Amino acid sequence: MRLLLLLLVAGSACAQDASLRVSGKEISLDPETRAKVVALAKDMYRRCGPNTLQHVGNFGPGVASTEKRFASVDGTTRLHVRFSDSFVSTSHLGGTLGVSEAVIGLAQPEVFVGPNFSRHGAALAEHLQCEYLPALELACLAELSPFLPERYRETCAKLERDEKGRIVMPPPDIAPSCS
Repeated sequence: MRLLLLLLVAGSACAQDASLRVSGKEISLDPETRAKVVALAKDMYRRCGPNTLQHVGNFGPGVASTEKRFASVDGTTRLHVRFSDSFVSTSHLGGTLGVSEAVIGLAQPEVFVGPNFSRHGAALAEHLQCEYLPALELACLAELSPFLPERYRETCAKLERDEKGRIVMPPPDIAPSCS
C-alpha cells in the first residue's frame, strides 16, 4: 500500500498540466484546452534564441534579475506549463537546455507573447525568440480569448490562417513583437 502511494505521488508530480493566471487570479482550463496549451508550449520551446543560462552576454546586466522578472511575470497574466516528460530546447545560438516547466507571459505591455521562461530542476532560464508561430497560436487560442486584453483579439483577427485554422505567417508588424 505504501509503495502504491509513493508511485501515485511521484506520478502526479510528473503529470503534465497547464494553468492560466490573469492579473494574479487563476482561471480554470478544461482538459482539452490544457492539452492544446501543453502541445503548443512544447512546440514553442523546441527552438529559441538566446537564453540567460548559456548566452549571458545577450542579456548584459539584466541577467542578474532573471528571477525577479520571472516572479513579476508569474504573478500577472501568464501560462504556466508542466510537461510530463522533460524535453530539450535547442538555441539558435548553440547549446541545449532541458525543459520540464515553462512560464509564458501574456498581456505584458512591451511584447505580445513573453517574456518566456523555462525551468529544469533548479535551473531557471529566460528565453528570447522562441518559435513564434506556436507562440502566436497560444496567444490566439479561442479558449483563452475571453481572458486576454482586447488587443489580443484584434491582433489575432488580422492573422492569416490555413484550412485547419492554424496561423500561417503573421504580418511583419506582429512577428517581431514576440519575445
